[in-house]
Amino acid sequence: MRLSKYILLFTLPLCLTSCIEQLEWKHGESASGRLVVEGSITTERKAHQVLLSRTQPVIVEELPEPVSNAVVTIDDGNVTFELNEISPGRYVTSDTVMGKVGNVYHLIIQLDNEQFEAYAELQKSEPVEPITISKWDINLPRATDYDYFQFLFRDNFGSPMPYKYEVITEIDPDIKNHYPSTWTAPQWIQVILDRYQSTNDPVVADSIYYLHPGLEPPAIFAYGESNEARLAYGSKVTEKFYSMTPEHYAYVRAVLSETEWRGLGPFGYQPANVPTNISNDALGYFSASDVYIVQQVISK
Repeated sequence: MRLSKYILLFTLPLCLTSCIEQLEWKHGESASGRLVVEGSITTERKAHQVLLSRTQPVIVEELPEPVSNAVVTIDDGNVTFELNEISPGRYVTSDTVMGKVGNVYHLIIQLDNEQFEAYAELQKSEPVEPITISKWDINLPRATDYDYFQFLFRDNFGSPMPYKYEVITEIDPDIKNHYPSTWTAPQWIQVILDRYQSTNDPVVADSIYYLHPGLEPPAIFAYGESNEARLAYGSKVTEKFYSMTPEHYAYVRAVLSETEWRGLGPFGYQPANVPTNISNDALGYFSASDVYIVQQVISK
């Protein structure tokens, strides 16, 4: 998603010879039907979810088949949280559940006389310096007489530790209180305010991606540098850093190596099975994360 600030120079042979054999793709007749689990618990007070589905043939147009009528629980050794199925394949806790740093969480899924389990340790997320917000130098009609702001999204690579990262920007619905009475909202702000009037949602942008501790040469070509520039006085920028155990990061890195990062550079990844912490031949991952939150409000 974002560009890392690296320049890689590759020396490639001037002439490459290869033999290409055309192979006929044999369409899979039926899905293997293995259970796929995507679940997490964090230190945020909210409804945490577990998604259940089945594997499918390689080439299909349909979405993965959700798995209903399972009994799903999460416990920390003392307290057991029961999850309710609120839509096909989507199971959630109550919205008062909070994970705790240091606990090991045990996921149990009972389905069709089978039991699937996973364990996840909730490790602490270390403090991170807030992103730098700077003045936006723009050349737009009615936008040069007043101050507006921007920030560059964090680089994907070079983080001190791996994180799942989310950055949310919000506009202050009372933005006119932050500017002189002669101020008129430029069009790009008025569009946001008009949307807020109909949705009551102040969020301007919400971006989620991963921060990696090391450089991945083939992956660097997947990301481009970009910025968020729809900021004004009163705007709020919230960053969330979700901790990841080494095992959880190994899973995410393997998934990316088999999907987004494949075939992007001269140093490709070897195909391999994606690891899992789910028992009984299921696929996917159950994670536990501490969430470190940084908030900034732009003021004079």
